[in-house]
Amino acid sequence: FGTSPGAVGSLTCTLSRPGPACVARAHSRPRLAPPRPRARSPRRRAPSPGPALAAPADPPAMSASEEDARRAAEVSRLFLEFAPKFPDAPEITAEALLRDFSARDGAYARGSKPVVVVDVRTDAETRVSVIRGAMTKRAFEERLDAGDFAAHAVVAYCTIGYRSAQYVEKLRKDRNVDAYNLRGSVLAWTHAGGELETPEEKRATTRVHVFGKDWDLAPSAFDAVYFQAPALSYVAGLVPDALKPWRWFKK
Repeated sequence: FGTSPGAVGSLTCTLSRPGPACVARAHSRPRLAPPRPRARSPRRRAPSPGPALAAPADPPAMSASEEDARRAAEVSRLFLEFAPKFPDAPEITAEALLRDFSARDGAYARGSKPVVVVDVRTDAETRVSVIRGAMTKRAFEERLDAGDFAAHAVVAYCTIGYRSAQYVEKLRKDRNVDAYNLRGSVLAWTHAGGELETPEEKRATTRVHVFGKDWDLAPSAFDAVYFQAPALSYVAGLVPDALKPWRWFKK
């Protein structure tokens, strides 16, 4: 049986006729369609470089009022970080204390009650300046023991309000004194428009002591004075051991 070349044959035998009658059926191979050409994506042209971009300009410097507002906000933020540690130290704001200040006799009041303002900082700090009309802690305690302030309220302050909060709690607990912590202390006082003076000569000054450059948070009209590293280490030593290392006191 012959088959045409290029075909695969299969045989079918018909039995109705005598003798073999086989018919060859050829099945042609299916012709494969030629492959379709692959579509090419259009070429993307690289963007032209264009004009060179200028370097970004430096942000404009803040005005004095904007800088002072930033410093005042930072004083408030720092105070609020530690204030919850002293629940037994009630506070008074610098603005409230100033409202009841008598410029005529340099005295403070809280309502109808006279107020004595006490600076609890170290002697080295108070030599730079104190709040107008304030007493040092040493002078205050001498007169307190003598009974001079039995009818007074006491407002204590330091740089930011941490040490004075400790002192207020002690006065209230040990001496039953009507004592208050000046919120934000001497830094907040300067932002409220309060005046500073030299402790001996009682002369007005714009110098204020702070712990270091990072603590230069008084208004820009004031001149910050701070210790060099050895004295700063001494101030850091005043912090209770439970709070060390404290991030504020940087060497």
